[in-house]
Amino acid sequence: MSLLTDEFLDSYAQKSPPWGFNGMGEIVYLRTYSRPKEDGIIETWPETIKRVIDGALEIGVPYTQKQAEQLFDHMFNLRCSFSGRALWQLGTPLVQQFNAASLNNCYFVNIETIEDFEFLFDHLMLGGGVGFSVERSKIHELPKVKAGVSISHEKTNDADIIVPDSRHGWSRLVHSVLKSYFYTGKSFSYSTLLIREYGAPLKTFGGTASGPGALIDGIEDICKVMDGRVGKKLRSIDVLDICNIIGRIVVSGSSRRSAQIALGDPDDVLFLRAKNWASGDIPAWRANSNNSIYADSYDEIMPELWKGYDGTGEPYGLVNRKLARKFGRLGQRKSDPTIEGYNPCAEIALGDGESCNLSTIFLPNIESLAQFREISELLYMTQKQITRLDYPYEKTTKIVTKNARLGQSVTGILQSSEKQISWLD
Repeated sequence: MSLLTDEFLDSYAQKSPPWGFNGMGEIVYLRTYSRPKEDGIIETWPETIKRVIDGALEIGVPYTQKQAEQLFDHMFNLRCSFSGRALWQLGTPLVQQFNAASLNNCYFVNIETIEDFEFLFDHLMLGGGVGFSVERSKIHELPKVKAGVSISHEKTNDADIIVPDSRHGWSRLVHSVLKSYFYTGKSFSYSTLLIREYGAPLKTFGGTASGPGALIDGIEDICKVMDGRVGKKLRSIDVLDICNIIGRIVVSGSSRRSAQIALGDPDDVLFLRAKNWASGDIPAWRANSNNSIYADSYDEIMPELWKGYDGTGEPYGLVNRKLARKFGRLGQRKSDPTIEGYNPCAEIALGDGESCNLSTIFLPNIESLAQFREISELLYMTQKQITRLDYPYEKTTKIVTKNARLGQSVTGILQSSEKQISWLD
């Protein structure tokens, strides 16, 4: 179904989008959001816009023909954009398969159960970023690690688990490993014979397969972390390591990224030293770990934190959850006790399992206040419908139904005129 006629689209055939930064914008688009078509040729910008607007109609966004044409023109002229996930996946079979999980930017989750590790894995595999908590009060809910567990990889078709060639198959393997260490104490073997080899095309998601190597190495490293805590509970740095390893597994092929932020206690010295390279005993996967602490007041900050700023380690961020809960939304003194953490950019406060549903407005390219409002309303229609789709995890459905949290970022402030900036008041 499409409201964009050939006649309308033909009117843009000889036009050029106002790509910014000496063409860098076009390069980023071609690298990241232009999907290969059935003939193997990648999309042009008008083709991408048509796909995502048609895809929005398929999920129930009630555009009129005039609104669809207005939105096309605004996107073509780089006045606004859907989220990166929506740009990549709207109008593809992935949306029918994964619904809202394929279209949201980011998530946050408290690591309290095996399912929370799986939550992290599933959403990273779909290209979303995930923030997570390693607070001691949260991870204390995890059981002690059982002894005698052995997980082995076998190149055979009679292993205990034959890992399916799917995202869910990979995350379920991690689930099975953690279940053995936390609950059953049973050993098992697994085979990756069904997983596509490195470089094979990923027709639905796009990009190329990473092969089974990243998964095999990741499972081995997770087992090493668990074996080091037999008979004990995991510490914050152990949970951090497992989440970082999961992120490393996910970073594969040409289309997947793995954005994370780990949030810990302000007095957790082990966590604060997680990236102290001067100690010489830091696992390599922590190099890409993005760590911050909850700091509701300056008095909570330990001297250990500042050592990351002197060159012996890496600086940690500070987030004020108390303030976020107090105000809830910018400019509104409205409390929001559901807030637990943040997305990886720490640009939006989220509850446990909550999603981050964003879009972008490019202020320098907007011509009037009326146009600004029109764009915001069209983006809102799309974002609102995404929140109404199904989510794979019950706690996400519950909190999104309650909050329906949306965000519209305004970019290009420094390139905007005083008049354009005044429209934000």
